[in-house]
Amino acid sequence: MQLFSKKQLILGSLVLALLFHFVFYFNEYGPGLGILRNTVIFLFAFGSIALMLFVYLATNWRYDLKGKSVLWLYELLFVWIIISFVRSLLDIGSSEELKRYLLSNYMAISLFPVLFFIVGINAKYFYSVNSIIFIYTVLAMLISLPYITLFELMLFLTYPVFFVITTYPLRSSYGKLLLVMFSVIIALFSLTNRAGILRILLSFSAVIAFYLLTYARLSRKWINVLVFCILMVPVISLYMGVKGQSVFQLALGGNERSYSQLDPYADTRTFLYFEVFQDLRMNNAFLFGKGMNAGYYSEAFQTYQRPIVEVCFLQVLLKTGVVGFLLYISIIISAIYKALSKSKSNYLKSLGLLLVGYTIMIFIENQIAYNLLNVLIWVVIGMCHSEELIKLTDKEIRSLFRMPYNEFVRKMND
Repeated sequence: MQLFSKKQLILGSLVLALLFHFVFYFNEYGPGLGILRNTVIFLFAFGSIALMLFVYLATNWRYDLKGKSVLWLYELLFVWIIISFVRSLLDIGSSEELKRYLLSNYMAISLFPVLFFIVGINAKYFYSVNSIIFIYTVLAMLISLPYITLFELMLFLTYPVFFVITTYPLRSSYGKLLLVMFSVIIALFSLTNRAGILRILLSFSAVIAFYLLTYARLSRKWINVLVFCILMVPVISLYMGVKGQSVFQLALGGNERSYSQLDPYADTRTFLYFEVFQDLRMNNAFLFGKGMNAGYYSEAFQTYQRPIVEVCFLQVLLKTGVVGFLLYISIIISAIYKALSKSKSNYLKSLGLLLVGYTIMIFIENQIAYNLLNVLIWVVIGMCHSEELIKLTDKEIRSLFRMPYNEFVRKMND
């Protein structure tokens, strides 16, 4: 007799990930929660990962994913992550190093959010996931209000708002008003965080795209051309970087400005690219990376082993090499293609466009870590690959959003 259903395991894993995210950032940027510090809070993260690993290894989740080529890509990516994880584990020489490795959401467990791809591909979880994430966002918002003067606490606690914003077209008038109000408050008290504001703007851009697709009936051909042009931006930028030109300096107006958190025009990325590329070249690690505990020599930060990079692309490259990054980005690009070319609903197309924005952000920000930003990105990637969701119209998705899957199926069969 099965003790827990697959759905219960998955939702339990999501709740543990929510708890870990909240406590981690509340301790990091807020007053802290006393006993729930350091080692103890990682029990939430490890519990969440353990449940998803059980689902990955012991359930038939693969039947939910019809596309075999995508399945192979995903399997290869996860195997490569495990290889990178074990590779670093074997290099550890002391208990102190092991502790640092495991108790950092930027190292050992940083790429395990890819497991939440499994959550997105199954339409049965759509209602529950959206309900849980919305409840968490509202609670995190309310809890952070008394600490509004603490630097960016609200922004970090409410990371999921970027995903919740995309559900705007599916909500009632009251829900839409609440969502706009929350977004404005978060943005106003996070103006010094360029990446946070940009994520919120990208999410609202996806919402605008939904309404343009619905009422302006934009040609799919023009959408594909626009998406292709946007996705070429990082390719051209990297080419320019190889030739010695920084797209960040060109876009922000030169490199003479000194860094300031309050200066939106400060170039805080060019030197990261230079230092990480230089380190990978010196260690011959471009192809396979340096493992999950990878660090790089940073003259700017005056350290020989800086384990965190503020840019997703550099972080994945450092840990898993070109091999890992190509697998990682291939699944995202295929999700964009599937959402834009095969889905019947404009909502799923808007999620595909959200992933286009995320792809650009990969080369600017979006650190790889075990947090809700990365968890929900992989849920969205899974949704764009979901055969069930792709077949639904906007009206049907709106119904699924507002009722549990079983009720939805009964309604469809009536």
